[in-house]
Amino acid sequence: MRFTIIGCGNAGLIHAAKLFEAGNEVALLKTSQVNSEFFELIKEQNSFEVLDESSQGKGKRFRVTPSLITRDVESAINFADVIMVMTTTSQHEKIAQLISPFVRDGQIIVLVPGYMGSLIFKKYIDKKIIYSEWETTAYNGRIMDSMYVRISFYNPRNAISTLPANKAQEVIDIFSKSFADTRYSRKHILESAFHNPNMIVHPIGILFSASRIEYSKGEFWMYREAFTPSVINVIKAFDKQKNKVLQTFGCEPLDYFEAAKWRNEEDLNIDAMTVFHSFAEASNKGPSFINHRYINEDVPMGLGLYTSIAKVVGVDTSVQEGIIALSSALLDKDLSTNARTIQYLLGKDDVSIEDIKTAIMG
Repeated sequence: MRFTIIGCGNAGLIHAAKLFEAGNEVALLKTSQVNSEFFELIKEQNSFEVLDESSQGKGKRFRVTPSLITRDVESAINFADVIMVMTTTSQHEKIAQLISPFVRDGQIIVLVPGYMGSLIFKKYIDKKIIYSEWETTAYNGRIMDSMYVRISFYNPRNAISTLPANKAQEVIDIFSKSFADTRYSRKHILESAFHNPNMIVHPIGILFSASRIEYSKGEFWMYREAFTPSVINVIKAFDKQKNKVLQTFGCEPLDYFEAAKWRNEEDLNIDAMTVFHSFAEASNKGPSFINHRYINEDVPMGLGLYTSIAKVVGVDTSVQEGIIALSSALLDKDLSTNARTIQYLLGKDDVSIEDIKTAIMG
């Protein structure tokens, strides 16, 4: 299979590496000027080095040689059977506009993460496309200062959703041959969006650690430090409201920490909180500043979407709106101004539950 990765940051390069390792052809497409140094080095060397220290890689080193490394949108999209969009979700509209002239019938477009961004791409692309949304990445890691990619964590299970909702098996068949355990699917893209763990832990982790982040001047490990028993109570309050919304759309309630265990741990007999704390110990340092994507992406894209849908359903959003308001105050800007709401996605102000159900089934 031929995969084009849009977004050459941490997640994009890690997933490109694992796809290449599995025997696929990979193209890298850079669409912005942000953090270009490593991309230009890859282009110059026509390759990049990977150290896989996840439970799957166990310290393996290998070199990735992409078939194409480019800023040319047309050649990158023409190359692909599968297009993986691994930019921040705030870039979805820009990416949809860039690629729409070159997308062809039969391609698959994967959004990692999604936050129901398939509905944005669908506005611009008038082709027979399967969209797939993932609630989180299959692998975690980062680009290291010495210019190699380190893979630090592997999620043993990775649930996907599709638009149309009945096409999940086609995507599962492709990715189960390539990497990660993608034998599982959610009912629809709304369920995937709401099970994105970042929507909950990222804003809460920063909000309740803001003074510590600024005081520590970079010596801060969010997953190790932020989630004390009292802060976990906030996660549980958020989760309780979220599950009420999910039930409206035909989904079973799923505890946040049980969902995290299911993704992160091979042995499902281990206690969920033990798994969460083990993940925390293995996590990377940071964030080292407040105006981070943990807030400036996950609040408007994730919480903005969630609260707009919860209000249509009639579920209390006091916890989520409190997080949005306080996050906005921290950054001294209104994060709800350009939020991804269901009204924006569907292109109308008066949205019903039935409108949402129709949209997410495709």
